[in-house]
Amino acid sequence: MDRENLISVQEFCSLYKVPETFITSLYEYELIEITTTENTQCVRVTQLKNIEKLIRFHFEMDINLEGIHAISNLLNKVEILQNEIKKLHNKIEFYESK
Repeated sequence: MDRENLISVQEFCSLYKVPETFITSLYEYELIEITTTENTQCVRVTQLKNIEKLIRFHFEMDINLEGIHAISNLLNKVEILQNEIKKLHNKIEFYESK
């Protein structure tokens, strides 16, 4: 596994000043993925933006994990629908330009 695209959970929590139990809870709610390499739990760098958003939901907006789970699912569905609308819009433009 490519270690340069990973950051250990311990290091992440130290940098962002959040408890490791919070990151573990996000994993248990299937909101993030945790990869274990060399007996170290890590998160992918590509997940950092999402994890930062989840941290703000919890610590700044005081939303519990169940609420974060519901919000994340709804945001994912909205993103999927927006992408579908974009694809349909592009198809319409393609056929109207003929």
